[in-house]
Amino acid sequence: MRHHILMIAFLLIISLSSFSLGKKAPAEDKKVKAVQVLIVGLNDNVKSNYYYDEVIEQETGMNVDSVEHQYNLIIANNIIEALPKSSCKFLTGIDNKAFEEYADKIEVKGDGEECISNLSNVPTSAFQQTLHESNANYLLVLNQHYLKRQDKPMLTVFYIVSYTLYDQNKKEIYSGNQFFTSMKLESPEKIRQISRKTTSKIASSIVKTLNL
Repeated sequence: MRHHILMIAFLLIISLSSFSLGKKAPAEDKKVKAVQVLIVGLNDNVKSNYYYDEVIEQETGMNVDSVEHQYNLIIANNIIEALPKSSCKFLTGIDNKAFEEYADKIEVKGDGEECISNLSNVPTSAFQQTLHESNANYLLVLNQHYLKRQDKPMLTVFYIVSYTLYDQNKKEIYSGNQFFTSMKLESPEKIRQISRKTTSKIASSIVKTLNL
């Protein structure tokens, strides 16, 4: 009887060993290199159908000389934080000295929803060098922040962000705009809060465009 039990146990061990050997090992996870997008904002890219710099300074607490910089930085940082688990990584290029050398050569036409930009006047070598130094595959340009005041049916400020995505050859890959609203011009901290949903949509549109 004991011999019979030992024989069954032995056969069971052999069977399990065979199963273990015959089972395919799980495939090693392939490390996919993240696509990196450098975000930059243009100079003098805050426009409005109503507000001028001094009013923006008075109502928001921003220094008139740093309005563009603060708006660019807020939107860029929110985009960077929007999709932490995505294989598309966003990098801040705000204050990028190499980019600033040719930023004014980027042509922008229109306002608000009709705003577009192009890089035809930007030196290709300088553009590619900027991406290379930042280890980026694409450039996301914040073309314009348009503050559109609407008085009826109630006072509303539409904050419209226009943006364009370019590849390493200066080719336009995607162009769009998103907006959020407020009842008045808000402080930088408040803008940071109320723009999160909008900046998340911008990040998502880039990821979808790049099929990531």
